[in-house]
Amino acid sequence: MTTAHFDTTYAPTGAIALEAFQFEHGRADTIHCTADIRIAHRKIRLSATASGVIGAMTSMLYDIDAGVEIVALSQQVDDDEVTTYLRCNADGRRCWSYGIAGTADESAVAALISGANQLSKR
Repeated sequence: MTTAHFDTTYAPTGAIALEAFQFEHGRADTIHCTADIRIAHRKIRLSATASGVIGAMTSMLYDIDAGVEIVALSQQVDDDEVTTYLRCNADGRRCWSYGIAGTADESAVAALISGANQLSKR
């Protein structure tokens, strides 16, 4: 499998695109996240508070009717990049997705967006 084919299969571009993502630590070990997401041609700003970045992004995806459940998660660190692999589930359908970024949180968010694009009804 070529790298391009792998990317197209497990990290496809789709109707959902993350344009900006920030988080800050809140009370009692919570994280407050905000995200600018483009859905097709419409840009929206979302926010959520959860026990971690993955929980917050999952909540935001459910808010736009593109929620996925994480069935399995694996992360790999290579030099200055982190790759996150997710097994995602939505409405009985499953897929593998992945994301690469400079931090574990950023790569997990990228993998969640990839999974949402594969399983979304959009």
